[in-house]
Amino acid sequence: MCCHTIYGIELLTSCSPSSGSAGEHKGYINGPVLARSKPFDPVITPFGGAPVSESVLPRLYKADYYTLPSIAELAARESNEPGCCSHVKDFTVGRHGYGSIKFDGETDVRKLDIASIVEFKDREILVYTDESKRPPVGQELNKPAEITLLNVKCVDKKTGLQLTEGQEVDRYEEILAQWTEKNGAEFMAFDAVKGEWKFRIKHF
Repeated sequence: MCCHTIYGIELLTSCSPSSGSAGEHKGYINGPVLARSKPFDPVITPFGGAPVSESVLPRLYKADYYTLPSIAELAARESNEPGCCSHVKDFTVGRHGYGSIKFDGETDVRKLDIASIVEFKDREILVYTDESKRPPVGQELNKPAEITLLNVKCVDKKTGLQLTEGQEVDRYEEILAQWTEKNGAEFMAFDAVKGEWKFRIKHF
């Protein structure tokens, strides 16, 4: 497993210090990519703007995934300001209920097939799993980013209840921080109440 491709964690069944450190998630996702089969290049005409070729826009055909700005908003911007998709500030990709990744600075998102690049699993994110399609560092989505994973919770082994404070939660946060650093990323925060784990990566 390449630690610069997959970021995630296999959650402990207990938060007690005696449980040891959290291990890497060994799953490697390389499933089929959703694609639209159309024999022509469709054209989008946002209200009040010039037609925009869909081939210029990033593509994302998974219902529970989203981008910020949205694809529709990018289409409107591209219509009013041709070329704006080559420098989208703080571009974000997320999956509802799983997490998000926000890319630093301006990102060229033109023609990106996002579903084939970014995939969220349970407490895990996979980016550029196909190394043959990974661009040089600094290009497309292979750049510094802030990642937020959801459902990362400290659970009491005996009661099954989520813990939000105390020594066990502190120890669990230490485990997350250690795992993050071990895999070449920068730990930012762990919110035990929300079950959110934030960290930064330099590239994939």
